Amino acid sequence: MKEVIGNVRGVIGLAIELGISLIAVAVLVQILFGSTQFFGQDVVANITNMISGFGQQGLVGLFAFAVLLYVFNKQAKSIA
Repeated sequence: MKEVIGNVRGVIGLAIELGISLIAVAVLVQILFGSTQFFGQDVVANITNMISGFGQQGLVGLFAFAVLLYVFNKQAKSIA
């Protein structure tokens, strides 16, 4: 059972790593080429709106941002 859970966590970790890499590439492409669309989305505007949303929600937004930051930091440590 521990082996199955370990495998599932590994797959989820790889999926998160892939998603973060795609976001980084999308931001880079949008900055370098000035394209406002990458995979049909305006990535920089979406990130800006998400951060703005955290600020508008007060304490709940701060808590959500802290949880998101914790997940990213934990993932970065497990990759390194």
